[in-house]
Amino acid sequence: MVQKNMKKKTDKKTDSKEPPARNARAKHIAPQSAGVRRTPLYRINRRFPESNNTSRQLQLLLAGSMPLLRQKVSGAAYRLRSFFSTLALKTKTRQAPSGHRFVQTAVFLTAGLLLTVFAANRVLYTTATTLSFEGKELGTVASEEEALAAVKRVESSISQVLGSRYSLEPDRVSYTTGLAYRGALVEEADLEEALSQSLRVVEHGYALYVNGDFIGATQTEGALDELMAQVATPYRNENTVSIDFVEDWEIRECDLPVEEFTNLADVALLLNSVKAGEQTYTVEAGDCWSVIAEDHNMTSQDLLRMNPGYDIDKLQIGDVLVTSQEVPYLTVRATQMEYYVADIPYEIEYVDDNTMWEGDTRVITKGAYGTADTVARVTYEGVEEIERVIESQTILTEPVTEVQARGTLERPSWAPTGSFRWPTSGSLTSRYGYRNIFGGSSFHGGIDIANSYGTDIVAADGGEVIYAGWMSGYGYLVQIDHQNGYVTYYGHNSSLLVSVGDKVYKGQHIAEMGSTGRSTGNHCHFEVRVNGERTNPINLLP
Repeated sequence: MVQKNMKKKTDKKTDSKEPPARNARAKHIAPQSAGVRRTPLYRINRRFPESNNTSRQLQLLLAGSMPLLRQKVSGAAYRLRSFFSTLALKTKTRQAPSGHRFVQTAVFLTAGLLLTVFAANRVLYTTATTLSFEGKELGTVASEEEALAAVKRVESSISQVLGSRYSLEPDRVSYTTGLAYRGALVEEADLEEALSQSLRVVEHGYALYVNGDFIGATQTEGALDELMAQVATPYRNENTVSIDFVEDWEIRECDLPVEEFTNLADVALLLNSVKAGEQTYTVEAGDCWSVIAEDHNMTSQDLLRMNPGYDIDKLQIGDVLVTSQEVPYLTVRATQMEYYVADIPYEIEYVDDNTMWEGDTRVITKGAYGTADTVARVTYEGVEEIERVIESQTILTEPVTEVQARGTLERPSWAPTGSFRWPTSGSLTSRYGYRNIFGGSSFHGGIDIANSYGTDIVAADGGEVIYAGWMSGYGYLVQIDHQNGYVTYYGHNSSLLVSVGDKVYKGQHIAEMGSTGRSTGNHCHFEVRVNGERTNPINLLP
């Protein structure tokens, strides 16, 4: 449009050269100056953040100069077009319209390209800082301050895990600041992760604790859960209801020093081993030393070594015996359903009998157990049963009631009680069984209890004296028939206080200690025979 107007004026006044060109320029420049675009109010009020980075300050300066720069570029482009128009008029060269359009297009394209490159550079690139560890680039963040903060956070995290202050050597890291592609920037958390992985001082993983004690750790999620399941596998079957461990255990997700991560095979070995600790057993009615030892897979001497000071012949109900100096790291508690045929206890029916002493009984008709298909819920800790709950029973055979005669005759003071007491006080100098004496081996049919001359000897239980006098190697001897198959012997006495046929009560003074017969010192030889056969008195004494 500008060229068309200029051409028309040239056709009308061919003798005027310079003034028309100046007029034309004034005509076109004036509107441009009058039409300068005003900066919007929101741009005037906009405040850019300050930065102490020289590159950032330069960038902010350029950004603030963009409106003026665009105006200057637009004016320069217009003046360039005017210059080419004036040049064409001066040379009076009639060029084809396509030539003018080509020049204009080239100028606009060049200017547009420059602006596009500048804008693209501002959009795609920014000033940033790259953190490197031992020469290897770990990531780029917006500023050096962010990189320094990431390093500090890594140091703090490692210090918390180690329980002591940890500082990264300055010569191992470097910071490089310059232009960087915006898409290459990473988050600070990603930079921290990359630095932690490079340091390998601590690692993220999963740790197993049993009763608060650290057992081992791995970096594989779910591996420890599977290991715990494998430890319990031998105790599981198709009838298992539930399975767990007696000890408190947990798997914690946490950061740990790298040296604490262990091979899972080593963790499994530890879980299946034992540690220092005591296992105990509380004595119940009917227990004896040898049976307790056998139940815990040891000999009587082994049990005695763990419980020094105990008398294996004088266990008391409630005594607590140590059965092991070791305890397992893990004890499996499993509950399962069991199906079996169980015995059903029979009842006992009593019939009074005035020919028997009170407290004595005699079987008239023997009873028989019944049977029942049984379903029970049983709980084990390791291999030891701790609870059995009968869920249901189906009777197969009914039990048969037993009939017993029960004595009603008043018991005299000398009547046997059915239990024995120690016949005297003193030291146990010889036990029941084979022994070496007088240069040879002989069988000792009782026990020897030594004390001073004249110590009282009493009846171990009530009964009738069937012998009182001298008998060969026994010296002065007393025999008491307890009328229940038991006969007791009291030998080597210095004097006797009862005669044959006397009825004696339990604890009655029957003789005095001495060293008569085949004896090496003052003592009482106490012997018990059941239906004529010797038995170990220790098993019958409290």
